[in-house]
Amino acid sequence: MRVIALILLCLGLATCASHIPQIHVVQSATPELAGRQSFQLMPPEQAKSAPAPYPQRYAELGPLLRQGLLERGYRDSQTPQLLAYYWLTLDDHPLEYRVDISPPEELGPYQAVHRLRDEAGTLRLRLASPDGQVLWEGTVSTGLSPGRYRVDYLQRAVRALLQQLPEAHP
Repeated sequence: MRVIALILLCLGLATCASHIPQIHVVQSATPELAGRQSFQLMPPEQAKSAPAPYPQRYAELGPLLRQGLLERGYRDSQTPQLLAYYWLTLDDHPLEYRVDISPPEELGPYQAVHRLRDEAGTLRLRLASPDGQVLWEGTVSTGLSPGRYRVDYLQRAVRALLQQLPEAHP
């Protein structure tokens, strides 16, 4: 019976650990975004004052965002019409699962409680005018955490987020 409960717990956790990107458009495209095509990726340190989690991911993230913006019709420029700020955040929540069935042998209460951590990474992208006006902003959450990190999760997350951004038109 205990084995069945543990198997059901594992199946439930596997279902919750979906790697489908969850996208949220924080600021829809403003009319001022229309006609702007040139962008510059801003270093994450300029977007966030606190130390960013996953510092090793930024080396991969910048080129992915640049390529995605180019595919959407924007062009990289040293005199940009858009400043692209991006950063990662970490949501870390403790999870506790109690097993209702007591252990067959008295080995202590730790067997009846499983303590886990739920880490989720969120990528935020903000397009702003050079004077600081936010023209579009979106977030994507997925399996970006260190425990579940894979390059294809990051690529899928960036691609899904940029699909929400309007294409650049001359």
